Amino acid sequence: MCAILVLCLLALAAAGLPARAAGPRPPVADWLQESGIDPVDVGVAVWRLDGGSPAPAWGLNADRPFNPASTMKLVTTWAALSILGPEFRWRTTLHLRGRVVDGVLEGDLVLRGGGDPKLVVEDLTEWIARIRAAGLHEIRGDLVVDDAIFEPVDETLPPFDGDASQPYNVLPSGALMNFKATRLLVRPDAGGAAIELDPPLADVRIENRVRVQRGPCRNGAAGLRVREFSGGRDRPPVIRVEGPYSAGCGEQGLFASVLGHVEFARAFFAAAWRAAGGVWHGDARIERGAANGDPWVEWVSPRTLAEIVDDVNHFSNNVMARQLLLQVAAARGARPAGVRDGREAVRAWLGGRGLDFPELVLDNGAGLSRDARISPANLVRLLADADREPLGERFRQSLPRVGETGTVRFRLAGEPVAGRAWMKTGSLDGVRSIAGYLEAASGRRYALAVFVNGPRARASGAFQDRLLRWLHANG
Repeated sequence: MCAILVLCLLALAAAGLPARAAGPRPPVADWLQESGIDPVDVGVAVWRLDGGSPAPAWGLNADRPFNPASTMKLVTTWAALSILGPEFRWRTTLHLRGRVVDGVLEGDLVLRGGGDPKLVVEDLTEWIARIRAAGLHEIRGDLVVDDAIFEPVDETLPPFDGDASQPYNVLPSGALMNFKATRLLVRPDAGGAAIELDPPLADVRIENRVRVQRGPCRNGAAGLRVREFSGGRDRPPVIRVEGPYSAGCGEQGLFASVLGHVEFARAFFAAAWRAAGGVWHGDARIERGAANGDPWVEWVSPRTLAEIVDDVNHFSNNVMARQLLLQVAAARGARPAGVRDGREAVRAWLGGRGLDFPELVLDNGAGLSRDARISPANLVRLLADADREPLGERFRQSLPRVGETGTVRFRLAGEPVAGRAWMKTGSLDGVRSIAGYLEAASGRRYALAVFVNGPRARASGAFQDRLLRWLHANG
C-alpha cells in the first residue's frame, strides 16, 4: 500500500499538481491496488470548471502522453463544431454527361461527393425518388464517382486489426455511401440458413457457407466470418459468409464492411435505382474532377454537423470521425484534403485558441490507432476551452450520459451519478479511457480524463466507475 501511495504522490508532483490539495481526495491508490493496475499505467486529470477560471483539482501522471483510444474524437469533434459551425450541411450533386430525351440519359451520370459522413439508404431512396420525378427513367451510361474533395485512400492497406469486414475499419471517402457497410440478416430455415443484405446490394453474389447447428443459441451472427472477393468483367463481386450458427438464435443481424468504395457505390446505387423502377445496367468508376458546371440535381443532407457530432460521440463511429477531420481540412482550403492537412488544420485551430499540445499525435482523428497520443491534462484543457464557449453546451450534450445513453448507457445506471456525467469512452487492446464532464451533487462542475494503458487496462472499468461515483458524491 505504502509503495503504491508513494508512486501516486510522486506522479502528482511530476504532473505539476499539488500533492496536498484542499478538500477530500479520492483513494486512488486503494482502487488501483484492488484492480491490480500499476499506477504508472494510469493518467488522470480533474479540473474544476466553475468558481472562476478553470483550474486543476488533482491528477495522476496528468502531463504524460497516453494513447487515448476513441476519446481522441473529442479533439476532432470540438474542432469540427468550432471551424465548420453546428449548422453546416453536406451537399452531394449529380451532373449529366449527355442529354435526357424521353426519360433516357444517353451518357454518364456523374456523382460528386461532398464528404458526407452519413449518406445512408433512406437518403438515397428519397433522392432517387426526386430524380425519377424529374423525368429520368433509364441511364445508358456509367455511374462516374467524383470524390476529389478528399485525397484518394489506399484500399490495399491492411486493416487496423486484420479484419477488413469490421465497419470500424472503413476508410474515409469523398463519396462515402452508407458507411460502405450492409447488415447481413441470417435466418435459420429448413435448408440451413437464409442470408439477406440490408440495404440490398445489386449484382452481388452471396456465397453461403453457414453451418446451422441444432440446439440453444450458442453461436450467433457475431461469430460468423465475412469475406469479399472483387468481381471483374462479366463476374459479380462475391460476399462469402461462413461459420457455425445455432438454430436457437433465430434471426440475427451482422454489420459488415464489404467491397471497395466504387464497387459498393455501384451496387448500392443500382439496388436503390432499380427498386424505384429505374433501368440501369452500366458500370461505375472513379473519375476525380469529372463533375463540371452546375449540378442537375443536388442532395443536401437532412442532418447538421451538430447532429453528426452527436452520432460520432454517442456511438464512437470511426469513419464518421475520420470524415470530419478531412472536412475540417477542406474548409481550411486543402483540396483534395488529406489526413496530414487535417492534422495541420487542427493544430492551427488549437494554436489560435491558445492551446499548445506539443505531445499531441492526432493520427486519423478517430483514435483507432496505436500511435495516437495526448496527455490527460491537455484533453481536459480542451474540454475546459469548450466549456467557456456558448457552443460548448451543445458539445457537452453530444457526449453520452452515464447510465442513460450511448456507449455508457448501462454504466452506473440507477445510481446518483447517472445522468450527471457526460462521458466519451475509448477502448483498444491494452487501452481503456473516459473523458468528459461531470456535475457533482454539490452543483460543482468538473472536466476529467482518465487513461489506462497497459496489460490490465481491460480491468480498469471498475476503477473508472468508482472515480465517477466519488467525484459526484464528494466534488
